[in-house]
Formats: sequence, C-alpha cells, structure tokens
Amino acid sequence: MKEILVDSNVILDIVTEDPNWFDWSANKLAEYVQLTQLNINPIIYAEVSTGFEKIEELEAVLPINIFQRLDLPWEAAFLA
Repeated sequence: MKEILVDSNVILDIVTEDPNWFDWSANKLAEYVQLTQLNINPIIYAEVSTGFEKIEELEAVLPINIFQRLDLPWEAAFLA
C-alpha cells in the first residue's frame, strides 16, 4: 500500500479554513484517505499543535485511525 506523509501546512489549511488553500487541501486529504494510509510524524504533530490549548483538541483533529503516527529517524530530525 502506498503511504503519504501529510505536511503540517495541509492540515493547518483545513483547521484554519485558509481562504486560499482550504478547498485544495481538504479535497486532497479526502481523496487520499480513500486510497492510502495518511501519516504524520512528531514534527508535523508539534507544528499543528501550536494552535491548540489542549491535547484532546489536537487529537480530535488528528485521529489515530486516520493519521498513523510514524517514528522519526534521527537523521530526519537533523534535516528538519
């Protein structure tokens, strides 16, 4: 199965209802959630979390049954 790492900007476009990118991002996620596994990593989780006061709110936006949590290799952390 093909997998996709969802960038925080795509998630934030949807959460913030960005006037320029909401439609595109929402349509792409809706399309790909039907075709493949959507993934996030700790950096993406952290970037999206800045807009939330409680972890429960963030977890509601990033449900684990839709967004698989991936470990982050140390080399990737360095590059980030």
